[in-house]
Amino acid sequence: MLTDKTKSPRYHTIIRKAVINFGLLLGSILLFFFGIEITLRVTKIQTVAPNPPPIYRTNANPSISYELKPNLDVKALRAKIVTNAQGFRSPPISEEEPLVAVLGDSVTFGYGLKNNETLPARLQELLPGIQMLNAAVPGYNLTQEAATYETKIAPLHPSILVLVFYFNDFDFSIAWLDDLGILRAEGWKPHMQECEPVLDGILGLLPGKCWLDTHSAFYKFVKKLVITRTGVAETVLERTYSLQHPDEDPVTVAQLSRYRSTLRKFASTLPNSLPRLFVIWPDNLMHAQSRPRLKEMAKESGFSVVDLYETFGNQMSMLSGDTVHPSKESVAKAAEVIAEAMRTTGIGQ
Repeated sequence: MLTDKTKSPRYHTIIRKAVINFGLLLGSILLFFFGIEITLRVTKIQTVAPNPPPIYRTNANPSISYELKPNLDVKALRAKIVTNAQGFRSPPISEEEPLVAVLGDSVTFGYGLKNNETLPARLQELLPGIQMLNAAVPGYNLTQEAATYETKIAPLHPSILVLVFYFNDFDFSIAWLDDLGILRAEGWKPHMQECEPVLDGILGLLPGKCWLDTHSAFYKFVKKLVITRTGVAETVLERTYSLQHPDEDPVTVAQLSRYRSTLRKFASTLPNSLPRLFVIWPDNLMHAQSRPRLKEMAKESGFSVVDLYETFGNQMSMLSGDTVHPSKESVAKAAEVIAEAMRTTGIGQ
């Protein structure tokens, strides 16, 4: 039975105002988020559709798979990227100066750095009279680097080879470029789910996460912030733990064995007289077990070795919000160490 209170005009007025206010609040919230959504899309700060960096093209050699486009002048991977006519992130190649080929992945390529802030560019400043060729490409491993040297660099008759090793080089899978310009992991199939939502925290409680992950720029933007923040925090813990337990090394005997075999095969294709330098670039772990083995196998293949752990340990400073790629200050310091080693061994003379 309805009470006199619920029948009163004042009661209905209160209810009506509450409903209107709630509707206004809900509408304001939706308008706020819709405004952010539109702003992110229009400014291209965050997109919903795939937006791969337009810097790669397919290479017919399956051992290379993909490469940088020649004559690039575009902003991608957080920086402006300029390539020469051969598709290297370096100035035009001169026949008048000795050429130093620097092989590596995104760390050596200079992810997030300007052309003049990359490792080869810094080495160029420190070692005048020789030209540094940045032959690194994001995502490359030793198989791709060796094939790149054989097909593109050997015809240039380099005077020195610098091979920069990063610990994800133990992964020998080779990515490939699809029709949209997206690098796909080896074994990826078109029917595989694209959705990669956050499953923890507040974002993990949202309904329709997969729909949001493929339709909402705002969700993807917040997800990126959450992943970045979580990754940075986990890096600090990982580094601290590895300092306390340096002998806990995830690198397996099988990985070392395969890398040794591939490195020996690559070295066997090089001229015996070619000076070569093997640079170990730090990650977040100390790798106290695998690093000595890595140095040994590099020396067996005729390389002099620079271990940047001796300079940085596992505490190299990174780009803001990044857990892999070094800051420009770290790259500059690494270049000083490498240049000094080249002078000391006579490689850079």
